[in-house]
Amino acid sequence: MIGPGERTIGGISTLVEMIVPVLRSQVDLCYFSTVVGDRPLKQSGVLSLRNILLVISQYYRFLYTLARFQPQVIHVQTSQSIAWLKDTFFILVGKTFGRQIVIHVHAADFDELYKKGQPVWQWYTSRVFNLADVVIAVSAEWRNYLATIVPVDKIYSFTNCIDVDVLSPHSSPRSSNGVTKALFLGSVGPRKGAFDLLEALGRLSSRGVVLKVWIAGYEEREGDLDLAQARLAELRLKNVCELLGSVAGLKKAQLLSEANLFVLPSYHEGLPMAILEALAAGLPVITTPVGGIPEVVRDGYNGFLIPPGDVEALAEKLAILAGDPRLCAVMGKRSREIAERELDMKPYVERLVALYESIAAS
Repeated sequence: MIGPGERTIGGISTLVEMIVPVLRSQVDLCYFSTVVGDRPLKQSGVLSLRNILLVISQYYRFLYTLARFQPQVIHVQTSQSIAWLKDTFFILVGKTFGRQIVIHVHAADFDELYKKGQPVWQWYTSRVFNLADVVIAVSAEWRNYLATIVPVDKIYSFTNCIDVDVLSPHSSPRSSNGVTKALFLGSVGPRKGAFDLLEALGRLSSRGVVLKVWIAGYEEREGDLDLAQARLAELRLKNVCELLGSVAGLKKAQLLSEANLFVLPSYHEGLPMAILEALAAGLPVITTPVGGIPEVVRDGYNGFLIPPGDVEALAEKLAILAGDPRLCAVMGKRSREIAERELDMKPYVERLVALYESIAAS
């Protein structure tokens, strides 16, 4: 399996770090890491001398690992843009040596980049995808899109999973001094809607709605955290909103356990692991109907879905949950039930092992 390395931040890392130990108990697995842990994630996918040297190093390591480990199946966890272009090397070499190839697409806006790409880019992407024996989509919606590139019988939907036993929901409404607490987990920048959230908080503040917000994540682009801090100051929100930077492990679990609700007003998504963590933690979710999100967040049932970029709708839904702890608790209970029933890691791994066995046998 090829994917990000240990100690890296991001949705793919969260997924593979969870499933790899379980997979290793059932298949002979070599995990090949492509991202060094000390590189800021905002540098991923950037054309730079350092990244070019890292890619060359990856390719040499991959050839050595391929010769030593002799896998039957190569499972490529991939994204988009330059990262996808880099990963095509593993696919081309793997097929050259007769390996079975699984392409696992996690990209949030792969479809937009593909549609807007140059004809040569589209042709190359289509040819490489069609070399794969299996393509994994993170949702039914993404399966439908990928079927425009590869035959639908090659595509399998694997909705991202979560270890529901790790995050324990509270059975009663969570509040402190009557203040509702909202959590944002994701890159701080335009794509995840972090700036929209700040604008919505400004509107709530002007209306006298009390809401405490934690924004946790790395900056999407160079300078985005500084822009967010400046906007917080302009809106006079520093007393109600904290920018925490990247969080992981116990710190992330603590935030999930202390929050009353989760918010992620994204413009593009596959199926974000942060939302699955929020569901497992028993939180109502305010988000957008992009990617596979509507398959796990049902509007009015375990959260609210708003149009991307609709700041007023975002403010309205935040105000509703901020003023109704009981509704937060009811929706949060439903979120936990969805996580337990539909998103648990154990059946996900069982399906993945069965898929490996099937294509290896062929």
